[in-house]
Amino acid sequence: MIKFLFLILFVSLLSACAEEGKDTPTEGNTKPEPTRFTQQVVADGLDEPLQVEFDKQGHVYWIERTGRLKRVDESTGQIEELGTLPISEENAPGLIGLLLAKDFEKSRQLYLYYSAAEDKGEIMRLSRFTLGTDHKIEMNSEIVMLRVPWEQPDGEHFGGGMAWDQEGNLYLSVGGDTAPTQYAPMAFTNEGGRGEDAARAAGNTNDLRGAILRIHPQPDGTGGAGVATPGVATPSPFAIPKGNLFAEGTPQTRPEIYVMGNRNPWRLTIDSKTGYLHWGEVGPDAGVDSEKYGPMGFDEFNVAREAGNFGWPFFVGKNLPYHRYDYATGTYLDLFDPKAPLNESPNNTGLRELPPAQAALIAYPYRVSDEWPVLGSAARSAVGGPIFRRADFVPDAPRVFPDYYEGKWLITDYVRNWIMVVTMNEERTQATSIERFLPAEQLSHKQPLDMDFSPSGDLYIVEYGSGRQGRLSRIAYNAGNRAPIARASADPLTGAVPLQVSLSSRGSIDYDGDDLNYTWIIRPVGGGDALRYTQKNPLATIRQPGRYEVALTVDDPGGAADSVSFALVAGNERPDVHFEITSGNRSFYFPNDTIEYQVQVNDHEDGSLIHGSIALQEVSVTAEYIPSGMTPEQLSALKEEGGLAPGTALRHLQAKSLISQNHCVSCHQVDAPLVGPSFMDVAQKYKGEKHVFENLTKSIVEGSSGKWGNTPMPPHPMLAPTETRQIIAYILDLADSEEGNRTLSQKGVFQTVAHQVQGDAGRLGKFFSPAFELGTYVFHASYTDQGSDQVAGLPLTGDDMVLLRYPLLAPETADIFSEQGISFTPSTNDPGFIFTGQGGYIGFKNIDLTGINRIVIGAITRFWHWSHFIGATIELRLDSPTGRLIGEPFQRTPPDSSEGEGPFFGDAGGKPIPVDVSAVNGMHDVYIVIHNSEAEKNDALIIMTGIAFEQ
Repeated sequence: MIKFLFLILFVSLLSACAEEGKDTPTEGNTKPEPTRFTQQVVADGLDEPLQVEFDKQGHVYWIERTGRLKRVDESTGQIEELGTLPISEENAPGLIGLLLAKDFEKSRQLYLYYSAAEDKGEIMRLSRFTLGTDHKIEMNSEIVMLRVPWEQPDGEHFGGGMAWDQEGNLYLSVGGDTAPTQYAPMAFTNEGGRGEDAARAAGNTNDLRGAILRIHPQPDGTGGAGVATPGVATPSPFAIPKGNLFAEGTPQTRPEIYVMGNRNPWRLTIDSKTGYLHWGEVGPDAGVDSEKYGPMGFDEFNVAREAGNFGWPFFVGKNLPYHRYDYATGTYLDLFDPKAPLNESPNNTGLRELPPAQAALIAYPYRVSDEWPVLGSAARSAVGGPIFRRADFVPDAPRVFPDYYEGKWLITDYVRNWIMVVTMNEERTQATSIERFLPAEQLSHKQPLDMDFSPSGDLYIVEYGSGRQGRLSRIAYNAGNRAPIARASADPLTGAVPLQVSLSSRGSIDYDGDDLNYTWIIRPVGGGDALRYTQKNPLATIRQPGRYEVALTVDDPGGAADSVSFALVAGNERPDVHFEITSGNRSFYFPNDTIEYQVQVNDHEDGSLIHGSIALQEVSVTAEYIPSGMTPEQLSALKEEGGLAPGTALRHLQAKSLISQNHCVSCHQVDAPLVGPSFMDVAQKYKGEKHVFENLTKSIVEGSSGKWGNTPMPPHPMLAPTETRQIIAYILDLADSEEGNRTLSQKGVFQTVAHQVQGDAGRLGKFFSPAFELGTYVFHASYTDQGSDQVAGLPLTGDDMVLLRYPLLAPETADIFSEQGISFTPSTNDPGFIFTGQGGYIGFKNIDLTGINRIVIGAITRFWHWSHFIGATIELRLDSPTGRLIGEPFQRTPPDSSEGEGPFFGDAGGKPIPVDVSAVNGMHDVYIVIHNSEAEKNDALIIMTGIAFEQ
């Protein structure tokens, strides 16, 4: 499904791929072809990875928020854990910053920014550590460089980016430590504005929060007159560089501040040529402008050519001002002046008159940006990225990007999941163009939180994920000859001898446009004479019965090659198996309902089931319920990968993967005790218990002791609720006397079960509140024939599968998407399927409308603080986007703006729209068409939340 989602999210991406012509390595202003880049996963199964760093020996380092420092050897792929910092057990940011020392190869020192256990979540430390000769962190080597007071226990807006400049100055981004709001958070209800008043932190010249700090670490840990903790003058392990925003000794200021007025600055980059500081910054949540408060929210990409004030919380984006707040009367006044901003908060311990505000280089809101529509719409989280300079790499670096990227800024967004290339004017005061780095379907990254070039030239991406769902990947550039790609097929794949087979190399390609050589080899399995062909699409005749491997190799004049192979069977024809639903819906199951079915089998050699020449007991028919659900595409992929042999259980494939990823098998086995009890023992103990899911969830997530002896079970807070439920369901099923899939007769009646929802139902559950679990039934019929009477060992299996889904579908699981008018953000659990411009459509193929009386379409115009949607007309059509109209078009208009400023939940954005389809029966392609002929190209129309099919 994801490949289709990315295709629609980023339209007009394929122009560079459309031509299959010869090209030369990119020089100058010629953009490189996307096919010169490849992405590779470097490390998978990571637990909340955040930042990446590189040494000169080919090691890649990263941190995980849970306190771990790790590295991988680029050449071998070997991963080492270098140590785990003691992280505060209170809700706190964790380990969020990493920077290797400038002289790391000599000093073995590195800098970590984290919430230490002994500080109980009330302090963020910037500390320098030394690695021992075993490359592990020497915990007693810690030198605390800086302590930043921290108030937000849940870790809101904590920054953590670090970078070096050419003079050896260290930059650290510190978040604003203030709860998220729609507009500028200046009003407060608690004493001192703790966690509420952003003017006390980001707008305060005497506070390190909401700022980017610049210090010069001292090798011996002494020197300089910096202040490590507020109000306490002590010898500091760093000096204050000249040119920071406030000179040392300036009353009511902190000399460490280089840039102030930040909400949540993320990844920092120093341009090695200009020395300018670049970063991404996450903005507030408002979706529309407010007459009372000021402008809507914007995320920003910023450039500081010198020390300055970037405005928050008094300005956002390109110096758009908020209204001043009268703390005495609780009313809003005139707009702030960016040339002379004032901090009038009673919680301000710094200067009242602030430096002039600096405008963002790039600012973009929830809606499609009028200035930069290429950035898309929906949720946003600007991250940043590196500036490419060829001079930063040694001359013989193997995979350096081409000169096209010289001086350009590669940026990314954690939520929108794109990578963009920003071209700026020479002064770095204006972005002159923004373009997509690569076509979206060529990239597989998700939730990027850091991005930087390694010394080899590869672009590394840190992909955030909890519960070992994170990973580290890299994108490599190939300036030379590209290997061809081989594709091969045959028709037929089985049959009686002599078997004539049409071999096809259709789909094979060479992106350099070289003339390819084709070599086909048909080799008997087990040995014997092989057939060889050198045509692109030969016709082969196989005269001896047996199993054969068919291999195609394509190679270019430069010697680069690719191969692909598949199997053929001569002397036997695969059976034809068909699972047919004779009564009931063929697309969906309804809880506590029935379907009638029958299985038909025909085999060229063995006969048929209906005529009795194939015995009933030789046909396998099973049914399996999958609690987590499955799409037709996922089922097809499993079948193509060979993962659906008869008897294969699908129900717990994900749970078993999670158990392996989280190393549960180091303490538990299925049927025998290890460090902890066996899973079978756990299942027997808790079988039938009323609150089993709640109790076991608590034990898994929080840990437990005393229930199975003296050995405590460690907590697993990184597991998502759905993942925990999947693991528990797997364990409990071990106590079920019914093993494997449920076996069915060749013909009969099947009754579905109403499985109660365990916990939430994800994105769909937020808007439809389903009464039952959103699972899937998979029916599988298979028959293995008697083989060939000419030679042994040629039995073939034919099968058929029917998937019945719970009748509530997410829009992103559709089969068809319009090329324009859709934006989807898959990386969060928020509703992110948005129709834009003048609209678009989605379509579901082969939906059985038999017995379906209503199709209910979830379409809202408000959610959370997203209130910028203008509405649209919604139509339900059959078999094409312009096909038969079912029901009346529905006008979804946004509520009156006077109804509040959010956050909006429930029916605030509009109740689901029912469409009567009782007069329609049979299989149809179902299209939902959204349009607004008066909309501008950058308007957001609606959010689609789901599609329910009701009896």
